[in-house]
Amino acid sequence: WMGRAFRSASGGIVGLDTLVPLSLELYRYHHMSLLDVLRRLTVGPADILRLLWPTGVLQDEIHISAGQPHAINEIDRRGSSCPLLFAWDGHTYRFISDILGSGVVGHWMAPGKRNIPDPAEYLKLDGAMARPRDGRLSFRLLEPMEELDYLDQVRLLAIDHPAGVDVYPNARFSMEPPFPQFKVIVSRGARPPLGAWDRDGHNVLPELLKRDHRFVEGFASTPFAGIAAMHSLELDLGPWNPHRPLRLLLTGFTDYFSASSLYAASQAHLKPVAPYVEALEPDGHWKRVVADMGFPAGLVRTMVADLTGRLPAGTRRIRVVTNLKIFWDQILVDNAPRGIPYHVAPVPLAGARLEFRGYPRAIEGHPEADLRYDYDDISPTGPYARQVGNYTRYGDVLPLLTRADEEDVVFGSGEEVAVEFNASSLPPLPRGWQRDYFFYANGFDKDMDFYAEYGGTVAPMPFHTLIPYPYRTGIAYPEDARHVRYQLEYNTRPVAG
Repeated sequence: WMGRAFRSASGGIVGLDTLVPLSLELYRYHHMSLLDVLRRLTVGPADILRLLWPTGVLQDEIHISAGQPHAINEIDRRGSSCPLLFAWDGHTYRFISDILGSGVVGHWMAPGKRNIPDPAEYLKLDGAMARPRDGRLSFRLLEPMEELDYLDQVRLLAIDHPAGVDVYPNARFSMEPPFPQFKVIVSRGARPPLGAWDRDGHNVLPELLKRDHRFVEGFASTPFAGIAAMHSLELDLGPWNPHRPLRLLLTGFTDYFSASSLYAASQAHLKPVAPYVEALEPDGHWKRVVADMGFPAGLVRTMVADLTGRLPAGTRRIRVVTNLKIFWDQILVDNAPRGIPYHVAPVPLAGARLEFRGYPRAIEGHPEADLRYDYDDISPTGPYARQVGNYTRYGDVLPLLTRADEEDVVFGSGEEVAVEFNASSLPPLPRGWQRDYFFYANGFDKDMDFYAEYGGTVAPMPFHTLIPYPYRTGIAYPEDARHVRYQLEYNTRPVAG
């Protein structure tokens, strides 16, 4: 897609009243080449030519001369990302992962169908990842690209447990309700599967033994972002006790599809297939036992797949099947007994401020979508646009984040919410115990994608409902006195895009 306006050498702006295809079948100028359009619209070379590609990437080319053809390659950059979570570890703000990936609104899924967002997410932090500074645990939620974020609530839970025990939130990305309900998964003695093979029978167990960013990658790509050829991962669970819970602890990341890539894939008669689980029956046939296992909701994290009561006793061979680009780093089989002790203590929210931060340096791994970020290596500018509308004003936003009440901190590209929790209120650890944390965020985000509804504007504001965004007539963000007062008091920073 080619941009909306040309600026002539004389300084005037000449606009096209619609986006026009890069195929050069231009609206009202479909019989003319790009060169002919430039000749008509400018008296000399164009100072700036702005292009908007089908991936949503904006690109400016400068000093485009008339009278000759130009080959322009799309720049290679990502347009959208969920907000990033950083935690103070005693020395610096350490990158944890992204968050709120399941809270995206207005996402095109199929003809006539939009997604239903899940706005609640918990991320686990090992105790060493968060250290008190002046009695407070300090975090940063930063938007590194051009997504728009509506943050409604944050919480921090301290999870105390015996040494030698691991704890995880019951978290994963589910494409359809019912969404995962919060609970603490307590694991002890989790071990790797006895065997692991990809669809072609290759042994991939070495890649799954530990968290080392060596991922299982043996699936074929398609031309559509986030969509691969159908592939499977077969596991030998080994012996397990049917009288105990049976879970998989799966660590990895998802290279997300976009609304545009789903739209294009749909035209090629492809649709996303959420991971499902099959079990090998004694007669040699595979039987589906879990219709939607879920997948990691963004960059590297651990998700839980509960197989309790799903497999006949003695079943050892299962396989996970999908066409999503999911890269597994480690898989553990957990068959721990019930009743392992643990203690949950909320850490009081002590402060929250919205500020402009900038753009942290992205560090690509292998594959390239395995991203990390350096909080201290910051750029004040980035190649990103902003949605048009009223954002939350900079400064104190603590009253907006204490509960989920549709009073959101609205922020976007290059901006961050700094939150502090009062660690001095936590009880001392019992002897032989250790402390980890679950960071909780509740909110929504919106891409600037061609096929994201209202992707270019703040309004209409999303709210908590199982009805897809944008909402049908008669259903809208509340306009009672309290919510109008909130908008007039906090959302007073206009952004022109």
